[in-house]
Amino acid sequence: MTLSKDEFKVMVMLYAANIDGNIQSEEVKVMLKKTDFETVDKVESMFDKMNDAEVIECIRENKPLYVTSESDRLEILADLCAIIEADENCTVMEEYMVGALRRILE
Repeated sequence: MTLSKDEFKVMVMLYAANIDGNIQSEEVKVMLKKTDFETVDKVESMFDKMNDAEVIECIRENKPLYVTSESDRLEILADLCAIIEADENCTVMEEYMVGALRRILE
C-alpha cells in the first residue's frame, strides 16, 4: 500500500503512539501540527484495520519513498520523539518502540 509522505509520517507516529494500546489526545494534537485532520483520520482508519506486522510492513514498503537521506530520517525521528513526549510520560515500552522504529528507518 503506497502512502503519501504525510500519510507515511502519520502511520509511523500512530504506531509509536499506540505502543501502550491507547492513542492519547495529546499525541493526536502533535500529528495535527504535522498535517491536516483528513490525513490523520484517513490513516487512523487504515491503521485500525491493521495488525502490528502489517503496520511494520507498510512502513518498510514506504520507507524508500520518503526516507532517502539522513535529514529525512532525522525529521521522522523528531516526529517520533514529539509523539513520545506528548503525554509527558515516557515508558520503557515507548523507548523500546523508538529504538525499533529507528532501526526500521535506517
